[in-house]
Amino acid sequence: MTWTTASIVGLLAFGFRLIDVRDLSNDHYMHLAWAQQVLFGEVPGRNFVDPGMPLMYTLSAFVQWLSPGPFSEAAFSCALLGVAAAITCVVAADLTGSLLLGVLAALFEIALYPRLYSYPKILVPAVALLLIQQYVRHPGRRGIVLMALWADIAVLLRHDLGVYAAAGTGVALVWTHWGAPKATVRALVEYAVAVIVVMIPYVVFVQWAEGLPQHVHQALEFAKGEAHQRFLSPPPFVFVSDPRGLSGWSKVDSAVFLFYAAHLLAVAALALLIARRETRTERSPAIGAALAMFVLYLVVVLRHPIDSRIQDVAALLAILGAWVIDDLGHRAAHRSPMAIAGLTLALAVTAGSVASLWDLGNIGLRLRETRVADGPDTMRRTLMGVKETGTEWPWERFWPAGELPEAVRYLNACTAPDDAVLLTWAAPEYYYFARRRFGAGHALFLPPDAFTTIDDQNLMLARMRAERIPVVLINETRRKEFADAYGEVDGYLQREYATAGHFQIREGSDVTIAVRRDLKPERTYGAERWPCGFDSRAASKTASIMLDGSAIPLPAMSNAVP
Repeated sequence: MTWTTASIVGLLAFGFRLIDVRDLSNDHYMHLAWAQQVLFGEVPGRNFVDPGMPLMYTLSAFVQWLSPGPFSEAAFSCALLGVAAAITCVVAADLTGSLLLGVLAALFEIALYPRLYSYPKILVPAVALLLIQQYVRHPGRRGIVLMALWADIAVLLRHDLGVYAAAGTGVALVWTHWGAPKATVRALVEYAVAVIVVMIPYVVFVQWAEGLPQHVHQALEFAKGEAHQRFLSPPPFVFVSDPRGLSGWSKVDSAVFLFYAAHLLAVAALALLIARRETRTERSPAIGAALAMFVLYLVVVLRHPIDSRIQDVAALLAILGAWVIDDLGHRAAHRSPMAIAGLTLALAVTAGSVASLWDLGNIGLRLRETRVADGPDTMRRTLMGVKETGTEWPWERFWPAGELPEAVRYLNACTAPDDAVLLTWAAPEYYYFARRRFGAGHALFLPPDAFTTIDDQNLMLARMRAERIPVVLINETRRKEFADAYGEVDGYLQREYATAGHFQIREGSDVTIAVRRDLKPERTYGAERWPCGFDSRAASKTASIMLDGSAIPLPAMSNAVP
């Protein structure tokens, strides 16, 4: 009964997310750019920076190989979020002994509306807890191997997720065998050995591709690029400084409320776990594991911007929240004044959390967008329309912000399929929509702190010299930021590339189209007459590119905004 109900919930979650797909977020195209790089035959680590998510973008590459376009990626992500919702339902139902609470936990997770590319953050802890529950019921080597295998899969999806899964599993193993030191040590050793053995092929691959020290360095540098998003202090409520007061409540305020609710939940879960007197102690290892992973998520995963990151804790927030309410309910049934007060507070916070997630996720609007009230035919036509626009290039509807820039069509039309291109700011969607490799081994640059050492820049330059990169798009508005962080690369661009055109992107930055000096264009593109169709014949570095009677001189590029 539980699995049947959970499967229905999972299917509803999949359908709800899929029919509401309109585009993908900017960050999702970072993963698709890496996936596309794999399809171009490049090796992670050796040919481009591996951020520590090999399985995630390899799965995306496989999906793109089967069906190119952002719609297939969206459908794949929706399916895995549906699986996560189903497993959340099963885990929460088991922890609480109530299928209703399991369903409500899954619905809470769905309504929090995690971003599609966040599916590993939702799926990993849910599956880890499911495997822990199975092991607690039937301790044995098979269960240990399955938990170790999932930790390794989590590592490949995103390295830090494997650490969280392993930490939760370690807590569960200690709790399960508490009072039996030999059994505890044996279980932990068997788990560690299984994790290591299964990971050996990947470790060998990494050593062959780039070397373990370089891999660790790149992972740390990539994390450094996101360090500015960490919480140095708790996020404030925006409405407090708004003259309108509570009437100025915003989606950010809803996210901040959930932030504090999540931290309060962690404290409540710890207190209840310590004070447990429940006879069904087999639940405790999974609860301890969930709490351990939840704390790690709150400390490491949860960061700015809070209104788009709070969703990452959806699974653990829902599961632990369901258990805390259930536990307080049982205590309150014994007429304990403290338990009754705790349950009242928990229900109040839950009500506020539901209201906040409803506001944050625009759930009312999203339900209307499903067109359920208009009948199955309308829903089918809506889905088919989204599928068509996300399957037939140039996939305009899926461009993440505004209209598809003409520069995307230009890159696709005027460079060869085996060419690479380069952007000096973080916009990996250009590579994916133009269907071109990214140059220098970086899908996006992360100034001012990441990959800025001389060794990192020399590796970028070595890759650029080995690649054919006819066109570089240079964000002049942010040029100083790039030049300060990557001076060697910026100097190379000034020496080897010449200004050939300009355009402005949606957020207002001015972008220079720069063309390699030793490549000669065969024609022009569009009304702006951008150089197009580059052959490999060397052109004079002191000459001009002739474009149907107009000449664009080739001095070193200026840092000035055009």
